[in-house]
Amino acid sequence: MTKRYYSPAEVAEALSVSTSTVLRLIHDGRLPAVRVSERIYRIPLPAFERFQSGAIPPRVEVADTRGRTARRIGAAEPMPRRRRLPAVAG
Repeated sequence: MTKRYYSPAEVAEALSVSTSTVLRLIHDGRLPAVRVSERIYRIPLPAFERFQSGAIPPRVEVADTRGRTARRIGAAEPMPRRRRLPAVAG
């Protein structure tokens, strides 16, 4: 029976690259993966086969399974107004 998901180490071994290279591909969005926990990723078999065949998938963001959405700092927030400090008498 064929596995449905592979670890980054298994993919690294199959591609003859390091595990950190596979993780970089995942973080860059070039190799689709499922984030199981904060530090654990699994690569679905179809995604790995597409990557291995040379078909470059569209760039995607890694999904957070906890349902949180990433928000860019400062996105859609107005800039703070500048205030002048009162002159110090002295």
